[in-house]
Amino acid sequence: MSVKKILIGLAIVSVLGAGIASNIWWRELDAPEVQVEAAALRDLTATVSGSGAIRPAREVDISSNVMGRVTRLAVEEGQRVKAGDFLLEVDPQRLQSTVDQMEASRESSHTQVALAEEDLRYTRQILDRREGLYRQDLLAKELYEDALQNVQRAERALQMSQQDVVRIEAQLAQSRYDLTQVIIDAPMDGIVTKLNIEQGENVVTGTMNNAGTVLLTVADLSVVELEIEVDETDIVHVELGQAADVRIDAFPDDVFAAVVTEVGKSPINAVGGNQAVNFKVVVRLTDSVPGARPGLSGTADITTATRVEVLAIPIQALILREVQLDKKGEIIRAEDPLATNDLILSLEESEKGETVELEGAFVVRDGRALFMPITIGIAGERYFEVLEGVENGDEIIVGPFEVIRTLIDGERATTKSDENPFSRRSSND
Repeated sequence: MSVKKILIGLAIVSVLGAGIASNIWWRELDAPEVQVEAAALRDLTATVSGSGAIRPAREVDISSNVMGRVTRLAVEEGQRVKAGDFLLEVDPQRLQSTVDQMEASRESSHTQVALAEEDLRYTRQILDRREGLYRQDLLAKELYEDALQNVQRAERALQMSQQDVVRIEAQLAQSRYDLTQVIIDAPMDGIVTKLNIEQGENVVTGTMNNAGTVLLTVADLSVVELEIEVDETDIVHVELGQAADVRIDAFPDDVFAAVVTEVGKSPINAVGGNQAVNFKVVVRLTDSVPGARPGLSGTADITTATRVEVLAIPIQALILREVQLDKKGEIIRAEDPLATNDLILSLEESEKGETVELEGAFVVRDGRALFMPITIGIAGERYFEVLEGVENGDEIIVGPFEVIRTLIDGERATTKSDENPFSRRSSND
């Protein structure tokens, strides 16, 4: 080989080497700057939140069992009452007249029974005399049978009179009961939270819980509940007995302990179109709430799960990426870490394997960003529990979001020299 050819070959190698070095230098120079936070052991708490309104744990809507005009009203809205306290009276005059009439009818019916009994005794005496004569063949058969029929008629008359007494006694009892219903007393200790009637107005009997027939409402505000709406994606995690923290808008500086007492099994709104599907959940406050009123707005944070000292990564680090898996289910990565996706796309179809979308995060190893599929557990306020995929101490890329969104698996990445703002947060979620 001539010296000239050797020199030409060395020149070509030098040019190629310079090109590769230049490419590497520019790639190193353009390496994106990322924020990282180490995967660490943390205490996590998963919560489900919902907003709603305060309501009493016990309240009674009071309606009238009788019709009439309110002649006495002894309470005002907001007044505290005790069980048995007098609330109001409906005009008793009509019902008292009915009782008087039924008592008179009862006396008359008893008189009719006495007369029927006397008539039966008389007809039986006649029958006894005629039966003796008839057996001695001293009386015609027709006269004997006539006496027998008279006794039977007297017995039926007595029976009817006795039935009238029973019927009238029942009506009298009902009339007396109706008369007692004109007085309405407090069914329990509480506060009159709603008053829909004024003295002198007429009331109608309540039917089928018709709201228009409710005269007033007495509520026990010593124990209150918060009824909230929970989205269908979260309701599956809510169970009876779970603890909750309640914040009431009227008391912004206070947090009240509560417990889940009711979980709806059916949606509270119609299903259709793009309408969200929510379920009713009721939490009962175990702390007293001085000044609580029905209808106050509030928010409940229900604790659905807790984990102690589990491996966790920031929520913002989790992303979805399409990757190629080999037959063993492992990610196919480019052999050259500096290669772009063009190298992967250039592989034969048989080598690319199956394309799937996986949940994971980018981990910085040896100065490069590697996409690692992750299996997550519960979600805390700022961190996910990691069941599989990364190890304690791994540097997880948490930002900026624009960089994470465009990162290439295997691409070089540089971490910021200043302290990661996420690492300054408490280790407890």
